[in-house]
Amino acid sequence: MTKYGKIAIVSFTLLLLIPLSYQGIKKYMRDTRAHYAIGITNGTYTSSRASTNIYFFFITQNKKIECEDIYDHSIGAIRKNGRYFVRFDSLHPSNAVLLQDFPVPDSIKTAPPNGWKEIPVKKPVGW
Repeated sequence: MTKYGKIAIVSFTLLLLIPLSYQGIKKYMRDTRAHYAIGITNGTYTSSRASTNIYFFFITQNKKIECEDIYDHSIGAIRKNGRYFVRFDSLHPSNAVLLQDFPVPDSIKTAPPNGWKEIPVKKPVGW
């Protein structure tokens, strides 16, 4: 193999590994320092890559955090202005995911200013 062939293989490998590592680190940090809040959905849109994303926001530390996540079609329809739990990194709140399979019950009106360390209701079976 030529010198340029080896460089091409290493470059291609790095182009694949860097984004995957980045997403893995974000997930690890979000799961290790997880807090939970109430997210409100704003709607969905189809991106240029043919995936559907969902916009949502939540309030923590008296700040409105706006995020987006990939819409999980297997769960079913997501209501606009629906209330779902959000898992977020307590140090970097914009690192958040909408728990689309876990709507907030009507009995819970608001979340604490810094969110919950654990979800305040019984988790669904298989969650």
